Amino acid sequence: MRLFLAFRVFFVVLFRRDSALRIRELLAVQPSAPSETPLLPPPPDVKPNSTKPPVSQVSKSVRRSDALTLLSALQRESRLLDLVCESLDQYNDAQIGAAARDVLRDTRKTLDRMFGLGHLIETPEGEAIEIPNDPSPVRWRIVGKETSRSGTLSHPGWKASKLDMPQWQGSSDDSMVIAAAEVET
Repeated sequence: MRLFLAFRVFFVVLFRRDSALRIRELLAVQPSAPSETPLLPPPPDVKPNSTKPPVSQVSKSVRRSDALTLLSALQRESRLLDLVCESLDQYNDAQIGAAARDVLRDTRKTLDRMFGLGHLIETPEGEAIEIPNDPSPVRWRIVGKETSRSGTLSHPGWKASKLDMPQWQGSSDDSMVIAAAEVET
């Protein structure tokens, strides 16, 4: 759930300036004093204020953020980070466009394989559409008069039909590595 939300927020910030500014403001807000009750309950196998278990009881499995696993897959399969993070000043627009075409095609394949991407609403853009009586703010972004029960679809939204993230099998030392260094000999 958090991975999908993070991915969605990434593209909202990338393509919607007004949303990016609001998110930046939210992130700049200082957290209030800690409340008496935690926001999330502790995991079932952990007791609050318990001491650390002996080393022999610590799980041997290494955890890795799903966000890093996704970034690693996008770099490995489409070279997305190479395109995004490399300086493009030395290339002309045609070279950038040619590289971007391949990266975008391969990124789409990776995202489809991992998430089964599809449109949230099957109505074509520009068509009239009815708005539900109590629209979910996650599913509907209504621009204009919010009292209207119909409008013109300007974007069909996106949804995932699956979540197929590879499980991390590496060591804790390597859990933050997104892509290996490449060396020719």
